[in-house]
Amino acid sequence: MTDNERPSPEEFIPKFRRKKLDEPGFLRKLARFAGRLGAPVVRQLYALYYLWKSPHPPKRAKMIVLGALVYFFSPIDSIPDLLGPLGFSDDIAVITLVYSQMKAYLTDDIREQARSATNRLLGRDS
Repeated sequence: MTDNERPSPEEFIPKFRRKKLDEPGFLRKLARFAGRLGAPVVRQLYALYYLWKSPHPPKRAKMIVLGALVYFFSPIDSIPDLLGPLGFSDDIAVITLVYSQMKAYLTDDIREQARSATNRLLGRDS
């Protein structure tokens, strides 16, 4: 198999999830459920969001991050988000897994942006 025949990372994402991230919708959902998710998860989501927007990570890493962000935003879930405390358990698992895999690409600047955005969203002092 040559490089030209190798499937692109986008081809591994199911078709219904293969779309560009709806940034305003993602940020609205994050704001709406931030209290239920908790500061550590919100910070991880913001860090992944800023990493995705950064020009520095390789395309493969950005595709993995995009998959996690779209999974969080998507109404199609393994466990529906409206099921109380259990509703976000699958989202949190995906976010935490991807965050841990992407730590090497998280710069101090991205971490600081995520911390500041989390504090602003949750109404905390910087």
